Amino acid sequence: MILQPSQYTKVPVKELLSELGLGRVGLDRRLIDALLSRPEESAPALVAYGLNPPEDSRLQLDADILNLLAAMPHKKSLDYVISLLRDGFTEIPESMLEITKKAGPKAVEALIGLYREMEEEAAGEVAFLLAGLGLRDPRILEIILERLEFDMEDGAMLLGLYGDPAGKSPLEKLALELGKNREIDFALEQLCNRQEGYEDPEMDHLESYPDIQGPEFEVLEDDEIVDFATQHEDEAVRLASLDVLEDLELPVSAVQPLIALATAPGSIPVRAGAFRALARLNQIEEVRVVAEAILSDATNPAKIRAASLITLLPDSIAPASLRTHIEEFLADPDSRADAVHAMWRSREAAYNTRFGSYLNDADLAVRRQAIRGAGVCGDVTAIGKLRDLMMDDEVRKDAIFAYAMAVPSDISASRVRSLYSRIEKEAGGLNRDEATSVGIALDMRLEADGKDPVFFTPQDDGSEDEE
Repeated sequence: MILQPSQYTKVPVKELLSELGLGRVGLDRRLIDALLSRPEESAPALVAYGLNPPEDSRLQLDADILNLLAAMPHKKSLDYVISLLRDGFTEIPESMLEITKKAGPKAVEALIGLYREMEEEAAGEVAFLLAGLGLRDPRILEIILERLEFDMEDGAMLLGLYGDPAGKSPLEKLALELGKNREIDFALEQLCNRQEGYEDPEMDHLESYPDIQGPEFEVLEDDEIVDFATQHEDEAVRLASLDVLEDLELPVSAVQPLIALATAPGSIPVRAGAFRALARLNQIEEVRVVAEAILSDATNPAKIRAASLITLLPDSIAPASLRTHIEEFLADPDSRADAVHAMWRSREAAYNTRFGSYLNDADLAVRRQAIRGAGVCGDVTAIGKLRDLMMDDEVRKDAIFAYAMAVPSDISASRVRSLYSRIEKEAGGLNRDEATSVGIALDMRLEADGKDPVFFTPQDDGSEDEE
């Protein structure tokens, strides 16, 4: 069963955190408000989860737990911070600093004890927290001066942060020995200009979380995603789930729930999304029968009929009927994106050079399908526009992949390596995901030409680019 947002305030916090760790709920304002509304239950549950995450947890929640605990302090929160630091936690968020500040003198004792346990090389984050506590203690100054000797730049930064005038003398001595030094000069400036009694403004460590956040699809099983598509109370989550399902090899068990979703009265976008997902199962006669019935009934909304056409492609509809339907759906803005999708999914040669005209469409969904179609069908008339779209953040990754698929080139191991470099230059550089995408596209072209891939070997999962 799916835990619905409307149930967040009614189930134990431990169950909420379990679902969060499994990626089955998103940390959005609804979940945050449900946790903040009962801090006496939530805070200890958060600490317990952080100190001993369930073995079946799929996600790392430490940063989120720290942000939540900063909003509802608990006496055990410091224990969690110390545990993280002892385990090598190196990213120190503002929420961790706030938790230690609220712990006061207890944090001084705990952090100093931890610092003395650790190797100096690994203890920099502990020293940073000590310096940022806003509490004066000769033992803290001693540790920072040790850091100054161990790593001058780090120590100078910590002295500036700590703000004790006693730190000026060792910094001035170093300045005389070394001459002008940016880190030392900045630390001295901080100490000279420090305003006593100044307090940092209150921070809301939870303000960046979205109002609505769906599950983490990357960690879910296929049948779980089907459940979210068919059962979740948020339409946005259902649509996102269906979008993911379009790219999965679905089990036969998905047929009945997706058909029920596609044919029941309700949201037209959701019904259309269900038909697109069913395209993965169109070898099953029941799927084809349902899709044909929807497509042939002109009283159905164009958006749903166009999606049912996608379900039937590439093999289950006659060419003449295909062309009639595509032209009908292209003329309607509501169904145009699915019509362009049907153009490339049909593999009809007549559409291979028609995608360029839709690359400037006002509808982003149409542009995305046109980009995909230009890549799949090798539309050479769209090359110039694809090159320009590689600089459009909304569609950059799609355009890079399509360009790699469509740009004319001889196909050989040496030529695709040269083509990779050309694409990298024309795209203004490639990040890791983009580089992987280009490698996959060029390998696909090699394999289509009967040649071995050069970027990813068969045992690769696509996560490492050999280039």
